Amino acid sequence: MIKELLIYFRRSNGHKPQRIIFYRDGVSEGQFYQVLLYELDAIWKACAALERNYQPHVTFIVVQKRHHTRLFANNHRDRNSVDRSGNILSGTVVDSKICHPIEFDFYLCSHAGIQGTCRLAHYHVLWDENKFTADELQSLTNNFCYTYARCNHK
Repeated sequence: MIKELLIYFRRSNGHKPQRIIFYRDGVSEGQFYQVLLYELDAIWKACAALERNYQPHVTFIVVQKRHHTRLFANNHRDRNSVDRSGNILSGTVVDSKICHPIEFDFYLCSHAGIQGTCRLAHYHVLWDENKFTADELQSLTNNFCYTYARCNHK
């Protein structure tokens, strides 16, 4: 699949991607490194199959949506801290205190909650050859949540 997408990208843009940012869902913490090794190897093999010595920088991120973490504003009466439903504001990022002390992970509330509490996504950066700063990757991830693009690849 990766090789087909790389070919499609090259055909559409006239060049190969210099960077690959890979978001992966549906992985439990116990499977992180098994999935990373298998899928990262598959990405590298697809790149090598496209062209010898083609090695774009890869960032591999696991997204977890099924967790029990909920965030609430410290001051739920402050209109600048919450939305109409009383939820934290969309775009809120938490990357300290409740995150892993040495690994690169963060929580992102990318969309407003209509009813009840917002469901945050928990992002775990397992591999980062692009050397993103936390702020860069968090901003990019939030922006990706608003692209509304569909993959029509067959």
